[in-house]
Amino acid sequence: MDFMTYFKQLKSNEIKQVTLINGAENYLIDNLTKYIAENFLMQAYMDFNLTVVDSPMDIDSVQSIAMTLPFFDERRIVLFQNSGLLKTIKDEQEEKLIKFIQQLPEHIVLIFAETELDKRKKIYKQINKIADVVTVDRLSRQELVKWCAKRFKLYHKEVDLHVISFLIEMINYLEPEADKNLYDVDNTIRMLSGVDGAITESVIRQYVDIPIEHNIFKMMDAMSSKHISEALTILTQLISSGEAEIKVFYMINQQYRNIYKTKLLLEAGHSSPTIASKLDIHPFVAKKAGGFASHFTVKQLIEIIDVLEEVDIAMKSSVIKPLLLMEKAFFQIGNIA
Repeated sequence: MDFMTYFKQLKSNEIKQVTLINGAENYLIDNLTKYIAENFLMQAYMDFNLTVVDSPMDIDSVQSIAMTLPFFDERRIVLFQNSGLLKTIKDEQEEKLIKFIQQLPEHIVLIFAETELDKRKKIYKQINKIADVVTVDRLSRQELVKWCAKRFKLYHKEVDLHVISFLIEMINYLEPEADKNLYDVDNTIRMLSGVDGAITESVIRQYVDIPIEHNIFKMMDAMSSKHISEALTILTQLISSGEAEIKVFYMINQQYRNIYKTKLLLEAGHSSPTIASKLDIHPFVAKKAGGFASHFTVKQLIEIIDVLEEVDIAMKSSVIKPLLLMEKAFFQIGNIA
């Protein structure tokens, strides 16, 4: 079951005695468990009827807590929050927990909100049979746009959708290899909402640290599509924002070399995961390189690498500014047919 389906079920006041919540987006998981506690327990007595287990705990102790009758309420909720229980529990403890779950008194609700679990364990298989199993994935682009708009509104800031889309491009949440989560995005939105005046693309550039890798990929996209002026704009923005020219050039050079090697391996029949392993690069980078490689022939890539080799030599021996050398190289690459 996905997040929204389960949330609609909760809003209909439906909750099973056992729920397993698992997934990559801790922000949504935390808010889901908070919603459950606030809407299925009486607020005045929540402290008495909500037990949070956030570390490995003896099952006899858990049972002792859970078996205590609710205090002026109809339920007692035991929340296992990143306790590691479903990954590390040992045989005797596992059998006790399975038996306990099979014989749950009516007043007990067990919530397992665990980012790490072992699906081979008996306890997981038992929970999977009887529980609501909820998967909380990272948001899609469309979901993230709506979520950001709501957060800005919560912080009393009206922001155009095109600006929100620009922010999403800049914060790097959607990239598969990114370590950003919604807590990071929310912190950024809260910070921007405190800025006087309207939030524009210019304001975002001023206040948000843009990952250099993100801009390098955008630059490579532009170069692959022969949009040289767009690539030059990104290059200028990177240098203007304080990135070292040598570092930017090194990353561009490295990208084209990865694209060339990927092209050869693809033509030899290798898959993207195999290429990632052979080149010792992230699978996402290998996938990107494969996409770029489709825009070039092997001959073109050899010519591009020769151009970049000349730039590398000139940077070390010439008095010409590195930015000018890179700009000239971009035009040369754009003219390679």
